[in-house]
Amino acid sequence: MALHIEFEADVFSKHGLTLLVDGTAQSHVDLLDPTHLFFEYTRRLGHVIDAAGTSSEPLRVLHLGGGALTLARYVAATRPGARQLVVELDRELLDLVLERLPLPEGAHIELVVGDAASAIEAVDGPFDLVIVDLYTLLQAPAFVETVDFMSGCLALLAPGGVLAVNVADAAGLDRLRRQARAIARADPGAALLVAGDPSVLSGAEEGNAVLVASPGGLPRGLRERLLAQGPHPAEVLDGDRLDFVLWGAC
Repeated sequence: MALHIEFEADVFSKHGLTLLVDGTAQSHVDLLDPTHLFFEYTRRLGHVIDAAGTSSEPLRVLHLGGGALTLARYVAATRPGARQLVVELDRELLDLVLERLPLPEGAHIELVVGDAASAIEAVDGPFDLVIVDLYTLLQAPAFVETVDFMSGCLALLAPGGVLAVNVADAAGLDRLRRQARAIARADPGAALLVAGDPSVLSGAEEGNAVLVASPGGLPRGLRERLLAQGPHPAEVLDGDRLDFVLWGAC
C-alpha cells in the first residue's frame, strides 16, 4: 500500500515545513535556516555532529535513512566541505522531498536509493560519522537491532569515528536495550552514551533517545555539550548508570 506523503506549514516559524507520512510527523526542515533543528532528537544529534571529527578537516558522513534530509542539510550548513552519503529506501519519498525542499547549491550530498542493510556492505568508507535513523512511521526494521548490522556500521568508521542512532521507544526502554546490547556485543570495547529526556530514559514515557557509540572513545566534551545545550530537560546515561539500565544489577 502506498504511503500518503504531505508537507505541513510550521506554525512556529514562517519558513519551516514538516514532512508527514500517513499523518505522522517524520521530519522538519527550515529552508532559510537549515541549522534550525525542530525535533528534540535531531537537536541532540546536532550536538553529536558538532562534536564529531576535527574543525580543521571536513567531515565524511553516512546517513542511513534520509527522511527530509534534515541532518544532511545541517551538516552542509555547519561543516563546510563535508562529504555526505544518504541512503534512503523510499524513492517516491526522496523525489517528493527534493521537489518540495531542494538541497542547497554546492552541498556535497550523494543520494542513494536502497536498503541500509545491503548498503553498508557496498559503500566505501571510512566515515567520521554514521547516523542511523531508519523508521517507517514509528517502526524500525528488525535488522537495526542485530549484531551483524551494528558490526557493519562500526566497521565503516574512521579512527575516532562515531556512530549515532535515533531510538524511538515505548515506555520501558525495550528497543533501546536491544539496540545498545547489539552494539556492545558487536564491539565490547566501544564507548557508549545515551542522551534524552529524563522521563524517557527512566522508562516512564515513550519518546526518542540518541545512542552514541565509538570504538576509539567518544568525542571530548560530548557529554557536557548534551547536558548543557539541551533541549531541556536533558539527561545522559554512560558508565555504570548505563550498564545498570542495559544489563541490570550484576
